[in-house]
Amino acid sequence: MSRLAPLRTPQLARIGYFGKIPARSDFIKAGDNHALVELLDGWLADTMTGLTAEPRWKLHYDAMRPLHFAFVGTRSSRAIAGHLVASSDQSQRRFPFLAMSVLEVDDAPAFLRHSPIVLRPFWSALAAGMAPLTSAMHPAPQLHALSANALEIDPHAPAHAASLSDFLGRTTLVGLDAMLTLERSSISARRTMLAMGLLLQPFGWSGSTRLERSLALPLPRDPLCRPAVAALWLSLAEPFLRQVDVELALLMCELSGRPALVLGFAGASPATLRGVIDPQYAETQQITFDSTAWVDDMIRGDHKVLRLSACLEQELLTLESACALFYETFT
Repeated sequence: MSRLAPLRTPQLARIGYFGKIPARSDFIKAGDNHALVELLDGWLADTMTGLTAEPRWKLHYDAMRPLHFAFVGTRSSRAIAGHLVASSDQSQRRFPFLAMSVLEVDDAPAFLRHSPIVLRPFWSALAAGMAPLTSAMHPAPQLHALSANALEIDPHAPAHAASLSDFLGRTTLVGLDAMLTLERSSISARRTMLAMGLLLQPFGWSGSTRLERSLALPLPRDPLCRPAVAALWLSLAEPFLRQVDVELALLMCELSGRPALVLGFAGASPATLRGVIDPQYAETQQITFDSTAWVDDMIRGDHKVLRLSACLEQELLTLESACALFYETFT
């Protein structure tokens, strides 16, 4: 008799927090996962140490918008997810405030592809619970509500894959271009896809986990569309990473006023977060996709990629078809 697959049920994610808020004189924390707090505290402390070496660091820090984050291993049965805001204590000593939880993951590749869709309600709930804490004079009730909360999350519900599939099937390349276009700025979905393939292809060749720089991938201005577009980028990246054991950092953030998914390849690396905060540091730490003219030069003589490029010129091509052609070419 064949074994039945284990029944997957939703999880209750217990929330912990730590950091600084203006109503308190020092560091605060709550939660019983001390190893997680130690890991993320080291991430933030090392980021702040590097950041303060820059004379304009306070301006950069104060300008940072709240961000969602996750750490997802390609072969890990657990993931970390949370929300982070720039904050300070009563004496205006700057340090972020962060809330987080650990999730159990049965299928790491599938979770990676769908994680922005899976985590959207979780991230939104954390953001709503944390928003009053940077201005509340008496934050005890809000802190209690945050730490007492247990959010239901189902990492492998079929609805997540269905949501992404629906988006890919009904959205065209020209439609994605329109989503990503901002005033005085335009992004080419075709060139972004080609650039991702060219940048990530060495993972498949060598099994290397070394990519020192983060990818700063564009997201739409419309917050309702961001999870699906972020899931698209991760779905393109995931096949390159199947043969390697690497922890990815996902930061849903703003860079120079535009929404972005920053994808890091070194787990809780302070360099990834510092690149989000400090625009000068980002120039050498991040690979951006607002100028991808180099793609055309790089693919000359590569007939498979040239064929893909020609196919992606069809503006009414659906993202579903574009992804299939991408996988056929690069993986």
